[in-house]
Amino acid sequence: MFRKFLLILLLSFSFQVSHASIAIIHGYDSIPAGERGFAKALAVHAARWYKGFGVACEMSDDRNLSQSLQNKRLALLVYVSQPTASQLQTLRSFINRGGKLIVFYSSSNKLAEMMGMKNLGYQGHRSDGHWSKIRFVASVVQGAPETVKQSSKNLIAVAPLSGRSRVIAWWYDREGNRTDAAWLASSSGYWMTHVMLADGDAEAKAQLLLALAASYDSSLWMPAARQILSDAAKVGGSGGASGLAQMAARVKSLSRRSRSMNAASRLVAKEREVKTLIQKGQGYKAWLEADNLRSSTYEVYGVMQSPRSGEIRAVWDHSGMGLYPGNWNLTCEQLKNAGITDLYVNVAGAGFAYYQSKVLPNSSVLLEHGDQLAACVKASKANGLRVHAWLLCFSTERATPDRLEIFKKRGWLLNLPGNKSSRWMDPALPEVRNYLVKAVQEMAVNYDVDGVHLDFVRYPDFNSSLSEVSRQRFEKYSGRSVANWPADVKPGGALHSQFAGWRVNHISQFVNSARRIINRDAPGKLLTAAVFGKYPSCMAAVAQDWESWLNIKLVDYVTPMNYTGSLANFNGWLKDQSRTRSQRLRVVPGIGVTANESRLNAADVIDQINAVRRSGCPGFALFDLDTTLRQEILPVLRMGMTAP
Repeated sequence: MFRKFLLILLLSFSFQVSHASIAIIHGYDSIPAGERGFAKALAVHAARWYKGFGVACEMSDDRNLSQSLQNKRLALLVYVSQPTASQLQTLRSFINRGGKLIVFYSSSNKLAEMMGMKNLGYQGHRSDGHWSKIRFVASVVQGAPETVKQSSKNLIAVAPLSGRSRVIAWWYDREGNRTDAAWLASSSGYWMTHVMLADGDAEAKAQLLLALAASYDSSLWMPAARQILSDAAKVGGSGGASGLAQMAARVKSLSRRSRSMNAASRLVAKEREVKTLIQKGQGYKAWLEADNLRSSTYEVYGVMQSPRSGEIRAVWDHSGMGLYPGNWNLTCEQLKNAGITDLYVNVAGAGFAYYQSKVLPNSSVLLEHGDQLAACVKASKANGLRVHAWLLCFSTERATPDRLEIFKKRGWLLNLPGNKSSRWMDPALPEVRNYLVKAVQEMAVNYDVDGVHLDFVRYPDFNSSLSEVSRQRFEKYSGRSVANWPADVKPGGALHSQFAGWRVNHISQFVNSARRIINRDAPGKLLTAAVFGKYPSCMAAVAQDWESWLNIKLVDYVTPMNYTGSLANFNGWLKDQSRTRSQRLRVVPGIGVTANESRLNAADVIDQINAVRRSGCPGFALFDLDTTLRQEILPVLRMGMTAP
């Protein structure tokens, strides 16, 4: 019965969703002020996924809902948690005139009822992998992926109302057991019990959003097919399958040349097939074949590459728990097989520790899942990987509210203008720097790590240092009063250079102390740092003088976070960072595979690695260890770039 109802729903929805008739609306008035940035970031990801398929959309918040929905027939409500009465009325009018909604993570009972569902309330907070994968029950939505991987820690449970809606996808835990409803469908649209996070499996998430929109307008498959065809033609600057075949014929390695030429010849036939389907107007089939063409194009391009022995091939693991929480050995086995040599594992910060620490506060991860640094070190050593304990220095990311309050009472938090406390530790305080140095010492001495990797080893920005507290400290340091604060210390001010140097000195003092403690207590272990790539502007902006750290050997190497989708920008930064031989040998550029600033496909990553190799740098670092990296990037790199 429901299948018949859903089929009628999909066929009857005949309007055109393309030409910017999709609205992506994120919460503002409907959510707490502190959540607005998060909601907007989620909406940005959704817009990026749509635009990556050539599907036009418009993004806005919920403050002028009527205007946002004008001339739209499909609207994504991204964390519109508690819409106001007037907003609910606007949404009801939208549905009544034939509009459809895709709702993410709303706690509104009235909105759920409007969609033919029942809101059961908040569920969580869980870090045990209870919601780790989404699996659709059947091919109800044409083109939707069978599974979508995502690690959610909470959700707002929703149940179907008999005859009005149905569960079309379920959450599964890490062991593969079904847990809770993930997606529901009704005549008014779709509902997800959480949000689509940018935590990996990006290709499947983009595909799902496309399929949901195309279920109301099948013509969307056509621009998506054309976009994929266009993207495939850009790989390696080849212009298409024929150009890639010509590139394959020039590969120096005989075995690689043969393999890549054979694969490229099949690409030529596949490309011709996609173009024929597009000409015939068979959008969905064209999209399916184009998607296969794109994947095959990456693989051919991957086979054409050659490995370089002895280089650093690092990966950042921001989660601090590996790809498979509770199974570090599997993560390290897969990294080894992919040709990775180094792992930066995020196990510590000013406000948390995933290892047994007497300095930093123990985290819930440590208490629930055990010592992550010990487990990672054991598995890394067994698989021949170098492991670096990654420390978030002056940021209080992952600190609990109670811990933040302790820092505030100690006076350790950086004061902002207006005498407000930030969420950053104050680098100007010797006791803060000593606190972090003790954590460096603890990890380097107590664990068989190969090094300690410093991150957030900086100020958050320039303006955060313009409080009255900073004024008093700077005046004491300089021995003179600042008559016109803060204008005199801002760029262009009479004291700007001295003020900038004062801030730089605090960060460099910390790095120097970390270096000395490692040399004394853990000799031979590495000290590395993730840094802003634009030098020297990063000195004034965030007080990071990383060139001097290299010159006086405070760090063994730096990893500039060169996160960009533009190869031209990447090459420009590399040129500056590797302008001298002594410096380039100690710069390991970071590549933003899934960074906020960039989302790279396998061909993009190959091009940036080749740029690093041409620059003479000793290796590269990939951000971040997630499902996208594991599924879409590392297998292609292993075909040639990082092959055994």
